[in-house]
Amino acid sequence: MSQRIRFAFKMAAVAALLGLVTAGGIVVWLKFFKTEARSFDNDLERFKYGSLGGEAIVGIPYPLFMILPRVFPDLVEKYAAAGFGPEKFGHGGYEAFGLAWEEGKQLPIGLSIKHVGYDRVTVNCAVCHTASYRTKPDAVPCFAVGGPGHTVNMQGLLRFLFAAANDDRFTALRLMPELALQFKFDWADWPLYAFVLIPGTRAALHLAERQLQWMDQKTAWAPGRDDAFNLPKFVLTQSPWDDSIGNTDFPALWGVADHDGRLFHAGGEAKTVYAIVATSALGVGSLPDAGFEERNRWLENFIRTLAPPKYPATIDEAAAAHGKELFTAHCASCHAEDGARTGTAVPIDEIQTDPERLRTWTQRDADRMNRLTRTLGMRGAELQGAQGYVAKPLIGVWLLGPYLHNGSVPTLSDLLSPPERRPPVFYRGYDVIDFDKVGFVSTGPKAIAKGFEFRTSDRGNGNGGHLYGTDLSDTDKRALIEYLKTL
Repeated sequence: MSQRIRFAFKMAAVAALLGLVTAGGIVVWLKFFKTEARSFDNDLERFKYGSLGGEAIVGIPYPLFMILPRVFPDLVEKYAAAGFGPEKFGHGGYEAFGLAWEEGKQLPIGLSIKHVGYDRVTVNCAVCHTASYRTKPDAVPCFAVGGPGHTVNMQGLLRFLFAAANDDRFTALRLMPELALQFKFDWADWPLYAFVLIPGTRAALHLAERQLQWMDQKTAWAPGRDDAFNLPKFVLTQSPWDDSIGNTDFPALWGVADHDGRLFHAGGEAKTVYAIVATSALGVGSLPDAGFEERNRWLENFIRTLAPPKYPATIDEAAAAHGKELFTAHCASCHAEDGARTGTAVPIDEIQTDPERLRTWTQRDADRMNRLTRTLGMRGAELQGAQGYVAKPLIGVWLLGPYLHNGSVPTLSDLLSPPERRPPVFYRGYDVIDFDKVGFVSTGPKAIAKGFEFRTSDRGNGNGGHLYGTDLSDTDKRALIEYLKTL
């Protein structure tokens, strides 16, 4: 073979190799990195379903996410129903965990799909900040965006995902046929899912489970709550586990953005809305990339537009007028939007509610978090140690039950009762409004059948303190509650 022919063969081989490398690079880019922007009809839709940018770290492949309840219905039933009455497991799929799912949508409110090589599912703010309510047991749920997600069983959902990842069925051999039934895959998708995404997702869930093992040693979160500051303390800053319990209700966002300069979070850990948004985004896997600050500023501005729905029943105007006078005299200094103490921290010795939440986050913990965010290049995300329990404006208060920071008092009527007369056991997560006591129905057959049993004797669930208004007459209490319906 002549030297010229050998050279031609070598060049052909090099060209073929370059072609394969190029083709492989294109496939890798298409299947792992190509990003397709998603547009929304309006800002509300973006808030409900838009991405916070956490796909690279916590994104789960959408097809895989969707088939898990079909493959593991026994685990859905086990972890969605844990602590609940016998009728809780009836929705099927992810609705069993109390997520707000609008008809015709691909995912519940608060879950986002973004295409980065493949469709990836992540959570956003709306998952914890959308309230579900019904005016009667057979009514279709209404969803109040910006309200507290009191039905959302986030701990149950996490435990379901972890249990699925530990199950022998979480293999390509079992999952690929189910994926083939539900989704159209091209030639490259089959090896991608079988050899990369299925084992990769399983490994990622195992890692997440190890990071959250501490939650099994503490009081159950219950629907509508999480351990708000132990999550960043143990997961983000990798602080050693301790015995603190910080279970806290998901807060409403209504009116939050109008009070920069006051204290935010239950314990006053933040001084600006931006700090809340930025650290929350980091907590769901969003790293400070090129779009991080723009997304956070958009969220901060959008939150300013949120307002609660009006109370969905008739209000006794005469009683409400008297109630307004009582509110001004007994409540306004802490709970009116312009109250002298609104947005300030009330010392635990004064308010006397359950103190566990305040022990969760010290200044040392805040310093560790601040070093992390500064290292990541985040600006305006500084936090401080817990100061006391923050007095908040009572906006949309009829939808904020259960009450107190830990959701230990089911209704406004119960909150105005002395602690010894407040229910020691009730049922959370049932979304039918209690029009008599104001809050959600938390006792009786329906609440027992569908709700989560909440015991105030469990550590961190104490229902004492907040004695304001407990000495009013029954007539005055009813008038005050009637006015609170108007807020």
